[in-house]
Amino acid sequence: MSQKDKFTYIIQYQEVDEHRRLRLYTLENYLLNSAGLAADKHGFGVKYLYPQRMTWVLTNLSLQMESLPMPGDEMTVETWVQDNIHSLSVRNFRIYINGEKRGEARSVWVVLNIDDRTIQNIFDRSVFHLDEEGEKLDLPRAPRHTSGEQPDKEYIHKISYSDIDYNGHCNSCKYLERMLDLQEPPAEVFPLRIDLRYAKEVYKGDEVRVCFFDADGVYHYDLFTAHGELSCSAILSCGKDIVS
Repeated sequence: MSQKDKFTYIIQYQEVDEHRRLRLYTLENYLLNSAGLAADKHGFGVKYLYPQRMTWVLTNLSLQMESLPMPGDEMTVETWVQDNIHSLSVRNFRIYINGEKRGEARSVWVVLNIDDRTIQNIFDRSVFHLDEEGEKLDLPRAPRHTSGEQPDKEYIHKISYSDIDYNGHCNSCKYLERMLDLQEPPAEVFPLRIDLRYAKEVYKGDEVRVCFFDADGVYHYDLFTAHGELSCSAILSCGKDIVS
């Protein structure tokens, strides 16, 4: 079985919202940080890839939480690789708050060449264990994404210094941050599910159109490039609206 790793964090006051709950995009950042630490530990992280002008890029993330941590809470993220298939790597997470399991997440990654942004298939290298299959998660399927022709809300954002990471493109967590700035999640309604799909990278100086559409209580978000191409989409569902 795939090796599992655990990383523990203490939630800080500056990381929570007005309801004293960890912001979703900050939780996403904790998951991605844990994925990076685990990958480096096992020899296939950024420390291994970056000198070869390659990097991991997130393409999909599904996260479901029964509650969100508050300031001072101890949050432990358990993570492991489920599969490396063709050019895709599936990594799972289990989230504990003060020792109690409160959430799970599934992510899909690709390795890109930093210079030309082409997908690299590197899973035949000795640092990967292709004969190992990790635990699968039984996450409910995501609702079908709906893009309203006339969104309920929208705004234009220019990608700037605080959005960009070491890859030179908009950081994965910043897409969700821009979306939730437009329409925040419902307060204290659980379970909570967020599904993110990354389609096209955006860069410093790009203008993006962020859109929100409420489909009977299920929140749908889109982020479009200036040319109308879909860059990122998200679905946020809570309580009874989560499909099992």
